[in-house]
Amino acid sequence: MTGPSAGRSAMTPRAALAKRRVRVGAATVAYLDEGPACPAGDGAPPLLLLHGCPFSSFVWRKVIAELRDRFRCVAPDLLGLGDTETPPGADWSLPAQAATVVGVLDALGIEQADVVAHDHGAATAQLIAAEQPRRIGRLVLTNAEDYDNWPSRDELPFVRATQLPVLGRLVLWAWARPGLFRYALRSGKAVHDPSVLTAERLDGYIAANLADARRRAKTRRFLAGQLDPANHRATTDALAGLRAFDHPTLIVWGADDPHFGPEWGRRLREDIPGARRLELLPHTGHLLMEERPGELARLVAGFLARPPGADSGAGAAGSSGSCSWPAAAGHEEGAHRHG
Repeated sequence: MTGPSAGRSAMTPRAALAKRRVRVGAATVAYLDEGPACPAGDGAPPLLLLHGCPFSSFVWRKVIAELRDRFRCVAPDLLGLGDTETPPGADWSLPAQAATVVGVLDALGIEQADVVAHDHGAATAQLIAAEQPRRIGRLVLTNAEDYDNWPSRDELPFVRATQLPVLGRLVLWAWARPGLFRYALRSGKAVHDPSVLTAERLDGYIAANLADARRRAKTRRFLAGQLDPANHRATTDALAGLRAFDHPTLIVWGADDPHFGPEWGRRLREDIPGARRLELLPHTGHLLMEERPGELARLVAGFLARPPGADSGAGAAGSSGSCSWPAAAGHEEGAHRHG
């Protein structure tokens, strides 16, 4: 494991974000590192942001812009996605993702971080919470792959299409065209409001995982893992540990996500001892950090601003307009909707 080095992503200038790179085992992990004390990282509480599939740390740019004055925001590209590189045939399973994320924290000298995680990144965070809970201070889970819910029924046709001989490569080649990728995201219901699929966003998505044959090959292999039953079992196998995770946990959910609906957030709230609150964002789909970045950032900042110990103990809950927790002992916190 080696220390971080500065660099630029291979993204187009329009979508480019400055990234650093660090060796974790055989992987070279690309990551964003933004905050008031960067690049040294001293003085600001670390906040780890984990993206979903098949995206990259690019999806967090607007949330990071809202939070980097108060937190050191570290957002790695997961194995097989974005600018992170591994040797041929490397393990990209969920346990490997979790081990690599912990390796990034080790390489950056971060003993414990607060975590905000989405989709496949949220599945990764669940494994860390279950197996190495001391590495997470507070946890925010959003529209997560969890239990046995992934890939969703609506996603399956898209994922399977990428694995077809010959046709699969053509599908990914077509998605590298902004108009066709916009159509795929709209058809796949990645967002509730299609107007958020701007040229800037599409450029960033395509540059990360579809821009050339090598990136498309990585994406195709990554998506194959979404169909692997052994990989699926990782989230179910983590349940025993997750049900012992008593660190303060906030669950934020795009209420109109057809892939992972609010019922999955409710199950997590019931199963995670530290979870007292589920925030539902109406008129918001799966990519809530793209549709409601300011609202998500405010919820995260309010949650993390609570004094140490304020979120612990039986019963904390809060009002529907804030991230405070309940005061009445034994009260079961319900879902809050933000208008």
